[in-house]
Amino acid sequence: MNQTRAHGTLVARVGAGLLALAFVAAGCSGGGQPSGNGGGTGGANQVAAAQDAVIANVTDIVQLDPLDIGDEPSSLVAGQVMEALVKRDKDGNIVAALAEKWSASPDGLTWTFDLRKNVKFHDGSDFNADVVKWQYDRILTDKAAPTRFRKQWSDVIKDVKVVDPYTLAIALKAPNAAFLDLVITTNAGMIASKANFEKLGAKEAATKPVGTGPYKFKEWVTGQKVVLEANKEYWGEKPKLNTLTFRPIAESNTQVIELETGGVHFITKLGQEDVNRLKQNKDVRVETVAAYQVRFLNLNVSRAPFNDLKVRQAINYALDTKAIVSSLVGDLAVPSESAVVPIASWGAPKAGEIPTYKADLSKAKALLAEAGYTAGADGKLAKDGKPFKFSLYSPNGRYFMDKEICEVVKNQLTQLGIQVDLQVMEWAPYLEKVQKGDFDMAFLGWNQSSPDPSIFFDPLVKTGGRGNYGKFTDKELDGWLEEAVKVTDQAKRKDLYLKAAKRVADNAWYVPLYNQTKVAASRVTLKGYTHTAAGTDFGSLYLEGKGN
Repeated sequence: MNQTRAHGTLVARVGAGLLALAFVAAGCSGGGQPSGNGGGTGGANQVAAAQDAVIANVTDIVQLDPLDIGDEPSSLVAGQVMEALVKRDKDGNIVAALAEKWSASPDGLTWTFDLRKNVKFHDGSDFNADVVKWQYDRILTDKAAPTRFRKQWSDVIKDVKVVDPYTLAIALKAPNAAFLDLVITTNAGMIASKANFEKLGAKEAATKPVGTGPYKFKEWVTGQKVVLEANKEYWGEKPKLNTLTFRPIAESNTQVIELETGGVHFITKLGQEDVNRLKQNKDVRVETVAAYQVRFLNLNVSRAPFNDLKVRQAINYALDTKAIVSSLVGDLAVPSESAVVPIASWGAPKAGEIPTYKADLSKAKALLAEAGYTAGADGKLAKDGKPFKFSLYSPNGRYFMDKEICEVVKNQLTQLGIQVDLQVMEWAPYLEKVQKGDFDMAFLGWNQSSPDPSIFFDPLVKTGGRGNYGKFTDKELDGWLEEAVKVTDQAKRKDLYLKAAKRVADNAWYVPLYNQTKVAASRVTLKGYTHTAAGTDFGSLYLEGKGN
């Protein structure tokens, strides 16, 4: 979501504490038309002039069981096939989807959903309350089902009951001001066909998903494409496209070339140079919006040396993150005050409200000395005869300039006498490794379609949170976060989240990097797309114009 253009590669070199940037020009040829299948350029196949649109996805999908989707590329595809009970519109308002109406009891403990009637899954089976209960029970109690979202949901939901075929009652353990956000923003809230799981088994159903959405799953050619076809029986606005194809294209320059030459209709991996240049292209539309997307370095507190608070604080002081982000990402990012809550959220701290670690090498050195690290004759730090050495993990092109930022981080820490082993990995194995907690430091991000701070704090900060890969735990902090979703007064909630943000900053197991801007570029012939922070909906797309 790296942006290195073939004609403008950005190389970061750090020396004597200064960040120097060099732009190296390299030739870029755009002679051939891109292939319709792979991720490279060349070949003579052009996107068909029919209603067949091609979307560049940042990586290949992993799998499509909503209970186990932990990456945005898979979520993007799944969200076109499956739907939740409610959704957000382009303005961020919660509106009806598979539920037509909903209400909470006066005590806030029971939510009742009136489900939409006469809706069919793509396999012809009926959508009803029994299927929703089955899906929610899979999340909450099914021992054979993935557990990625289990704690998040079971902390909130007590039980799910079928009132009648089209009425569902969900009892909560405590009032929860963010309950609908839980339903919308977690992938587990997407409803899959029970009949499909019973027919294929969970493993195969995860690669051949069946939902109620505007598009039906057709095929997945690993590493090449996922093809969806229009659901002509869709309960809502019928899709105008015949097919919607997602191609994994990891390199930003390749995405841009494919867009310019007509190999794809829609891309999301653009650097600042790309945005500036494509805005001058009459055949391309470029759109940006502030997004609910945070980027950070995650320090694993369960491992030395980051089990030492002074070391974690020293790392924060040692890195000139604002200079790094400004130089490498430019206007497509805003430096963060908080690592875990986006500035577009109503719960985001204002400037000066929480501790920040401005680049200060003297403080970093002093903290490392207090932690027992001394420099040898070669300038390298060691403690009790053991060198200060750790591994930094980065995906390659998953986030804006992820690998490049990590290269500068390594260079800046090396100047301090710290030995950093940078490991750059492809997304699927990287995600698996990080989710297991098998890392020292990792470049990570968190994306949501909601501004509610609980959707960020609870997974990233709470003990056992599904995104708390650094394994930090603080019972008092947990208590503040639990209280924050029980109160309905937003001012009180904001005060609690401000306390939580301060505590997170004090404990320094995250290094804030930036809030990502959601950017997209599309062929002007692609119509019906609304660019919004609240989600990415391709249901209204269609193609218009010569050659599409």
